[in-house]
Amino acid sequence: MDELQNGLRQRFPLLMSLRIFHRYGEYEDLAAFMGILLAAMETSQRSFCFVFPRKQGLATLSAALYALGRFAGDFPRLAEEYAKRSFSNGQRVRLIPGEEVFEFGGVWPGLGTFFRLKLLNDKRKTAFNWPISEILRIEPTTHKIPKGREDDIQTARRQAPLSILDKLSGTRTFGNLSLAANYVLLLGGRAEVEESLATTSLTGSAVEVHSTLDNLVVPGSISESGEIRHRDNYQAAGEPLVALSSRLENVAAACSLAAPGSKVVVVDGAGKISDLAKFDAIAESQNLIIVAEAEDEEKLQQLHDRGCKFWRFSLADLEMGVPAGRNGRFFRGVFRAARNEAAFRTEVLSCRNAHLEHAARALEACQASLVESEGDETQQILGQIYNLLLQCTHLLAPPDAEEQARLLEVADRLSASAADRVMWLPESTANALTEACAAVVRAIRDPELGRAKGTALKSILSGLELQEVRPVAIVARSLPNSLSITRWLEREGMTCPVLLPSKIPDDEFFERLICTAWANSAKFSRVVRRFSSPQIILLAYPFEAQWLYWFDHRERSIRAIPNLTAAEKSHLLGLSGDSALPGGPEPPGFGGLSLEERDRLRFDFEARITRKGMLPLGGVGEETMPARLVSFSGDPYAFLTDTFRMPVITDLLSGAAGKDYKVPRRPLAEIRAGDVCVFRESGRRDVIQALADLQLGAEAAGLRERAARWHKALRESGLDEVRLIAELEEVNCPRTLQTVRGWLADDVMIGPQKKADLEAIAYAVGDQQLLNDVPSVWEAIGILRGEHLRAGMRLSRILLEKLPERREEIQEGRTRIEIDNATSAWIVQVEAVSDQTEPRPRSYLNTLLWEAEELI
Repeated sequence: MDELQNGLRQRFPLLMSLRIFHRYGEYEDLAAFMGILLAAMETSQRSFCFVFPRKQGLATLSAALYALGRFAGDFPRLAEEYAKRSFSNGQRVRLIPGEEVFEFGGVWPGLGTFFRLKLLNDKRKTAFNWPISEILRIEPTTHKIPKGREDDIQTARRQAPLSILDKLSGTRTFGNLSLAANYVLLLGGRAEVEESLATTSLTGSAVEVHSTLDNLVVPGSISESGEIRHRDNYQAAGEPLVALSSRLENVAAACSLAAPGSKVVVVDGAGKISDLAKFDAIAESQNLIIVAEAEDEEKLQQLHDRGCKFWRFSLADLEMGVPAGRNGRFFRGVFRAARNEAAFRTEVLSCRNAHLEHAARALEACQASLVESEGDETQQILGQIYNLLLQCTHLLAPPDAEEQARLLEVADRLSASAADRVMWLPESTANALTEACAAVVRAIRDPELGRAKGTALKSILSGLELQEVRPVAIVARSLPNSLSITRWLEREGMTCPVLLPSKIPDDEFFERLICTAWANSAKFSRVVRRFSSPQIILLAYPFEAQWLYWFDHRERSIRAIPNLTAAEKSHLLGLSGDSALPGGPEPPGFGGLSLEERDRLRFDFEARITRKGMLPLGGVGEETMPARLVSFSGDPYAFLTDTFRMPVITDLLSGAAGKDYKVPRRPLAEIRAGDVCVFRESGRRDVIQALADLQLGAEAAGLRERAARWHKALRESGLDEVRLIAELEEVNCPRTLQTVRGWLADDVMIGPQKKADLEAIAYAVGDQQLLNDVPSVWEAIGILRGEHLRAGMRLSRILLEKLPERREEIQEGRTRIEIDNATSAWIVQVEAVSDQTEPRPRSYLNTLLWEAEELI
């Protein structure tokens, strides 16, 4: 490992000269493993994915370090090119240090060792001579003020301070980044990346100065066309060292404009790769580095199939040259999670209830006998019985009379629905369905229901306290379940934090996490992949242990992506020979079933019974469109088209929204697991549209019909995307595929962005009436857009008032909100977004659907 450390330090001197700065003069060394990421950025390999147990801040830090290192190495060449650049006479320039603006007076004729600066609009034509060696102290500007004066020149002659960037990287820019070149394109969530840049600071080995990353690399942005822009619109020269975008298509466009191999694309999270074709295009032209974590596992297989190479960081990789336990604040999370991953195991504490076990076996038998031709109705009943079964498995004590009555009411309703279905089912399937309902009813009436798990939990907590194992936390399935556990703890005189799967803090770790019951695979996976604890204890009935076994089976299949071999790692890092580099981490271990019990398992029962998105094919002749299945916490789901924009209030619930917060409407490509979205309670119109129509009153229908004339003309023309693009180009209105796709597919879009687009559409489809109606249609579009803007502000105000006290409830399941007695909305949290599109009837698109009824 010494050879590896020394080699990386020689290749990347900043690893030794820079440190991460914290408040009050505290600092920590850069982890040696950061050199591995930097080495990958220099390689000719087209795509690499590094998988960490936790990745927070690593993508941003590595992008900034690489850009700073490249800039420091290229500085002599860049400075020479900048010095040779000719400034035109009369050009406005800024003299560093300061903001004062002067006029460039050219180089002295016949004497190439000086250049002139003049005062702006100076009647005396005062000029000042400067050595050509200090030409880096001027940079072009479009500013006209503040005007420089003679005193400013004299002050500047005495002051030529190095910038903090110069002191940390060894350059002599004096703060002038007009000679900078762009090296890195960073794809990530804008809010998260900008926060990381603004809160992470670097300092030198002597800790004399420090600066946040955003002031060192001054990140720019990437437009839809791929243009790289400065954050400061007035900066007229140079490029931002790092350019940031949250959209894959923007990054792909920038890569297509750049020379092959000239950029490093750093992706913060594999989930940001929303379009595999664009991933291929980027990987073919530029060096692509993905910083991922265990939560991205489902996406990793797709990337591997496209030729991406994987390095799963083990604890040994991370601890390269770092004494155990000597990790600073910035890297603490990744090291602690890696130690938990290395030691991870699940302990299953078996509990018993004959009625629940009988119900589970009957459900499994019924599910096994179902054939595809049975349709979704029987499957939905099974799913509802399964949900009721889960309610029972989470009990830690027999339900009180009120709760028991509620559970029995649901059970009776499901039994009636099952009775209506049995006549259509084969005898064995019908008997199993009937028995499942009867067994659940018997379980609810059982006076011992839940007692076994309560006794087990009490024993575990007491034992861990005696062993002084702490901290310990309980993980609940949902908010109602967490409240039930909290009440049980109070009755038992015990204290222990109760967490929700989506609320396990990023900065907290535990010695034990206790799950009182099986939540579901998605939620259990969320708990496991955070690696917040080296051990999870699951209180489980035998059928829950079977679900854990199938979860283990799926996890191992997902993690079967080949890791880099030792030889490949050595080649990547420029080491000689087949060095003894550590292998990847072992998959987490899950127990709970004996070999005999595993042999009896026939299929993954939970995966079948919890499938979402089962819909009939639609009415006869109903048009279908490609859409993605989006699953939400609990039983809601939706089929969303790529062009549909949904109100997202994740920032509001996180506390990041200010008083001027406006609810954003985001397309599917920008929706992530954990996002909180707003759906209108009924109908296909979203909440903002409903509020706008309420304000418009009787005029609403007519305005929308008039505004939609352009969309109707497009639909009736029969033109597909390719033909419409060609027709638009013929009338001098070139538009991107994404724009044209939105025009054709998104029937809730109010209108195109420009009035000229309406005219171009009319010419492209040959609709003379639309051309004549353009002024009227554009007027209607303007009115609707203004009303939508006001409705969005109104919704923001309402949500800011109503949601803070219901934050936890919202983040764990669906929540109904009244909007000023005008309409109502469901607040739901995204659990997963499918990578595949599938044709679905229009009547089922872009609206909230339900898999099962709310049980309690």
